[in-house]
Amino acid sequence: MSGAYRCFWNRIFLTGPFGVGKTSLAKILVGDEAPEERKSTDGIWIYLGKAGMNIKERCWIFLKHGTILNATVQSLLRSKEVTDTVAVKSSEAMTDPDAGKYSEETKNQDPVKAIPEITNAGAVKHTTEMPNPGALKTQDNIPHAVKKKSKLKAFLDLPNRIQKAFKGKTPSNIQTPDDTRAKMDETKKDDNLPAIDMSEEDIIKLVRSQCQKGHYEMVIVPIDLWDFGGQKIYHMTHQLFITSRGTFLLIFNGSKDIHEEIPGYIELPGCQNKRNAAVYLIHWVNSVLTYCKTFAEKEEYPKILCVATHKDLVKGDVEEQRCLLENSIEKLFENHGGKKHLQYKPLIFVDARNKEDEEIATLKKQLVDIALDHPRCGELMPTKFVPLELQLARKVEENKKILTMDELNDINKQNEKMALTPAQLKSFLKVNHALGKLIYFDEAGLREYVIIDPVFLVDVLRSIVTDDQFWPVHLKEILKALKESGKLFKQDLYEIWKQDCFREISPHKDYIVEMLVHLDIICRQKDDDEGSDFFLVPCMISTKRKESQKIEFDRSIHLAYKFKEEVVPPAILYRFIATFISMWKLRVSAKSSRLMLFTDSADVTIDWDHDMRFDIQGNRFIVSLSHNERQSSIVKTIASTAQECLTHAITNISNFYFSVSEDSDCTRDLPFSIQIGIVCGTELCFFDHTLSSKEEWKCPDHNVKHKTNIVSRWFADKLHTVDDRCPEDCSGLDKVWLDRQPEDKHLGRLAAKLTHEDTRKIYMYLKQKDPVLQWDIINESNKRGGFDVKLSALYDWKKSSKYASFKQLQNSLKGENIDIHKLCQISREVEKEFDQPRDKLLLRPSSSNIQQLPDHIGIQTFQLGIELGLSVVEMQKIERNHVTNLHGQTEEVLNRWIKHPEATFEVLEKALHRLELSSVLSYLTYDEELGGQMEIGIDEQVRDKIIQDIQISQILDYMMTHLVISSDDRRRIEQHAGQDDQNKALLREVIKRGKPTYTVFIDALRTSGYRDFANELKCDLQEESPITALEHAENKGLSDWTAPVYKVRLQKNYSKIIDSIQHEKIVDHLISCDVMTIADSQIINACPAQIQKNRKLMDILLHGSEHGFMEFLKALREDSVYTELADKIENTTVASRDIATIRNCFK
Repeated sequence: MSGAYRCFWNRIFLTGPFGVGKTSLAKILVGDEAPEERKSTDGIWIYLGKAGMNIKERCWIFLKHGTILNATVQSLLRSKEVTDTVAVKSSEAMTDPDAGKYSEETKNQDPVKAIPEITNAGAVKHTTEMPNPGALKTQDNIPHAVKKKSKLKAFLDLPNRIQKAFKGKTPSNIQTPDDTRAKMDETKKDDNLPAIDMSEEDIIKLVRSQCQKGHYEMVIVPIDLWDFGGQKIYHMTHQLFITSRGTFLLIFNGSKDIHEEIPGYIELPGCQNKRNAAVYLIHWVNSVLTYCKTFAEKEEYPKILCVATHKDLVKGDVEEQRCLLENSIEKLFENHGGKKHLQYKPLIFVDARNKEDEEIATLKKQLVDIALDHPRCGELMPTKFVPLELQLARKVEENKKILTMDELNDINKQNEKMALTPAQLKSFLKVNHALGKLIYFDEAGLREYVIIDPVFLVDVLRSIVTDDQFWPVHLKEILKALKESGKLFKQDLYEIWKQDCFREISPHKDYIVEMLVHLDIICRQKDDDEGSDFFLVPCMISTKRKESQKIEFDRSIHLAYKFKEEVVPPAILYRFIATFISMWKLRVSAKSSRLMLFTDSADVTIDWDHDMRFDIQGNRFIVSLSHNERQSSIVKTIASTAQECLTHAITNISNFYFSVSEDSDCTRDLPFSIQIGIVCGTELCFFDHTLSSKEEWKCPDHNVKHKTNIVSRWFADKLHTVDDRCPEDCSGLDKVWLDRQPEDKHLGRLAAKLTHEDTRKIYMYLKQKDPVLQWDIINESNKRGGFDVKLSALYDWKKSSKYASFKQLQNSLKGENIDIHKLCQISREVEKEFDQPRDKLLLRPSSSNIQQLPDHIGIQTFQLGIELGLSVVEMQKIERNHVTNLHGQTEEVLNRWIKHPEATFEVLEKALHRLELSSVLSYLTYDEELGGQMEIGIDEQVRDKIIQDIQISQILDYMMTHLVISSDDRRRIEQHAGQDDQNKALLREVIKRGKPTYTVFIDALRTSGYRDFANELKCDLQEESPITALEHAENKGLSDWTAPVYKVRLQKNYSKIIDSIQHEKIVDHLISCDVMTIADSQIINACPAQIQKNRKLMDILLHGSEHGFMEFLKALREDSVYTELADKIENTTVASRDIATIRNCFK
């Protein structure tokens, strides 16, 4: 039926530092005049359909009236099938009696010029065949031109040199080798061309009809030019549009040496004190090769064509300067893996403001040659795609930016026999996303919308991520907050979108926000799914971490992701930071109460004892995991799970750039290696993580040997169990089992016991239809590999088999000489005596019981979910919901599972035991009453009154004393600027944590003078005092994990301490013991009231060490007034319920 056509669609990306003439060069390439004065590009400027190439003559051409519709139509109608329809007939045609009638029907429509049929790379052919495109009955019905214009003027008003080809002359008449004015004038003759009238609807019908016959061929190909703004701030957004299907111009100022310092340039991530063109050249080459695939058959693609500008400013000989630049580029990329992609000899050297520069013509010729030699040039595309492409282009011309999937389906149905099936429509969206014609993300919350105008996404991005000079004066305060803290308040975001240039965003703001979160342009903090009043924008922060904030090496271990090239693409950096702070809670500074998020750096909290910090140094992402007391106390499973989550994140961020097209024959090497850092003298040295199993490592730089047992905890094994083996006389599964259909959990267990090759063999044995093809598809679509691929293959067999059974699995194992007793092992349930009483094991866990587990599961999350009874489909959906956030996947798996009717502690313990995660059991709690969460519903009117009317300082004091919020919680609540926002943050924590916290909150309201509110918030359950609510926690069943007792003692006496002490002498003592600094003292003294000073002192102590606690007690005892208080604090009982309660603060 419709078949396929060869697609030559092409894009050109103009990249390089700012101020080098990219925009001037772009305008000349599309036939416009270069701007008189330099202006920065705000984000990205796109030139659609204003230039193109003749694929037969291999020459550059200009296309008039560049619009998306124009570009699409020109691509469609310069093909052989259209010629058959619109060929101009002889004068006898005008005598047909129906001709006058047709002329009346079409007199208000535009003329379409006669187009010759082009076959076999441009050979001209005329034919007498005529299709039936709607109103066109026969070729005798075609009149001559009618002179009135319609709304398709942008399409029909084509350059005259193109019209000559329409009259039957060869396509060589289209080419303009030098694009000189003389040639341009020469093409403006013969205006009175014969033509026919067609409406927009007729054109679409015509194209649909001809595509259905398979008559489609591209001859004149539009080329889109993407002019990328050069400022660093835009590098985060550029990555969304770069594709390996394009050609890259790497433009720089050739009048200067590439190593010459340029004051206006901003340091790139990891490149301290380097502000020159060389760094930017490396950055752009690295970015292109990171965001694009390298083609297997042509390794030098994608091509990066170097172009030097400012030739007119060269003071000496131009050829000498060209030679110097060529040699400099040669040396710069001498050992760079991307050198083969560069084209710089001879270097094109232009005056980008002079369209008469002879090297402009050379540049055009090279661009055409590179495009036509591209591995994807001329690739086959389904002809069925063409009508829908034209319809979408028409919608864009009608100023439509976004379609819902329902709207898209309705448009697709209009094509009747040419309508795409659901699977074909998905493929259409993926291919056209890769080509840059539309934007579609097949992700949860996003897949119901399609952005059909890519320019719209550019506008969305530049509404937030843009240079200072483009911010309007009345919004400068928003910019200031963004640069200082990265915070973007929701009301400020909506205020930005009220500007005239962004008004089209507002109707789609919910979808746009979710898309920006998906792309990591903006992000939410950990546990902020309900939505706080602000987002974070990591790429906009300009606040640097203070030099004084050093890593304490004696408390930390270090992991590094070292990139292969010198300069790290900023987009990967910022996406990694966004994922980092969404997996764990951002720390809040004790000194400034600001979130610890900086330019290219961030600190997070894992639990009471462990913090983690991210930095970039050179081409390394460095992660430091710290224990609050000593390095040796770092928990192995926390370290290994953190590493697995981080590696999963950076791998999937890298793979994101391979996920938007269907190219399967491109290399996909990850751009980084993993290293372990070790303190060597006063600095960190690094060794490959594969050496972590060795007991010691010798630093080659300092010739020093180091023990690796502690620093290698990043890759520590979880506790293994004894293998489950069959007795010697076992003959395999019995008949009852063999006739059963395996559940998803059985497939998961089998996948865990098979090698990748064994799985492939049994899949080939079992799969009836296209096993080789389907296996390749499964491998390609599962980027994580390993367990995911094996389970997906087994599940695909089960799904496609009408009677899938254990017997079929056994036959496949026998057929491939694989041990059939693996089936016995997966059919048996775990038989093990656990430490907890039977009645305890049969209880349902709550979210607080399992809150520590996500820090210890890591890459076994998918397997755990299947073992707990979640289906493969559910697990695949969870993966899609958290593509880069493995920690978030684990949380969702556990939170979904505890809602299952069969969810018990016993089921969870058996699943962990089977997965050889027995060591993780110590992080479970079994206190059903304390853990049990109640659904908290607060009347909306009461909630609003609380937000507006209460002051929360005393309430927080009370809640801290009763251990239901931590000092970190308090920081997060109080870091909000307004009282209303602080109150909202507190209510979110109260509602999220359930009954015990809610009960304490109610009592805190009473003791703080808000008795009416407390009475209105009575729990639906039997009302309890806060002490009674907490007494339900038994002094047994706790895990081995405990909060530091000294911190619990401090916090249980919080209210008494802040109400009774004078801080001055205490602070002096703590400074003399090196527990505090003078800067800490200044921060405390800056607080206006004594109680506020005491709160700040307590905050510092609660974030300090046990040594600080002991010195605090000594300071109290130096004053007889506080001796009794010191004794009370030291002798405070810490019960198991206290540990369980405070643990609830660290989810």
